[in-house]
Amino acid sequence: MKQKLRRIWNVLSHPRLLRMALSGLGAALCDGNETGTLSDEERVALSSWVRASGVGVFVEIGTLFGFTARSVKRDTCVRTIAVDNFSWNPFGLPPAQHEAFTRRILEGSAVELVKSDSVEFLSSFPGVTPGEALVFLDGSHAYEDVKRELQLCLDARVAVMAGHDYGNESFGVTKAVNECLGNVDAVVGSCWMKRVFEC
Repeated sequence: MKQKLRRIWNVLSHPRLLRMALSGLGAALCDGNETGTLSDEERVALSSWVRASGVGVFVEIGTLFGFTARSVKRDTCVRTIAVDNFSWNPFGLPPAQHEAFTRRILEGSAVELVKSDSVEFLSSFPGVTPGEALVFLDGSHAYEDVKRELQLCLDARVAVMAGHDYGNESFGVTKAVNECLGNVDAVVGSCWMKRVFEC
């Protein structure tokens, strides 16, 4: 994993290599084993939660570069939607380059990429029946933002909610989840999951 992240960093930190990646070679960075920021244990748990939940749709809010969405799609074959507004990435890429790079990574994966902020998407669930979805929250980690996203999921009667960075005291995720949902059903690493409504 470290070697693959180093390879991505090398591309992102050299303008010439970045231009090549964005022009069509970005997919070559992805050999099917990238998982983004999730550990292997978290990735396996997330895919197993999707399969066990019986949902037909996996929605990732805050996809960043799409590695998690691509991994879940490959492992579960459910309809997978990756949502991001491309306002932040750890490498400081301009939004247009960030989006183009993510589209290259997801190319050929059958993951649907939606450019949207979380509130806009979760308020309308375009083309998705929320009661048949597992929504994975990994966008903003600020308490108020997470709380707002959780409330929108509850209002829409999303079947299963999950997310990343639970237990990390640097963020407001744990406080928001505990206040809105009470006890979660499972925690693996820093990924959490809670079934809220039956499909």
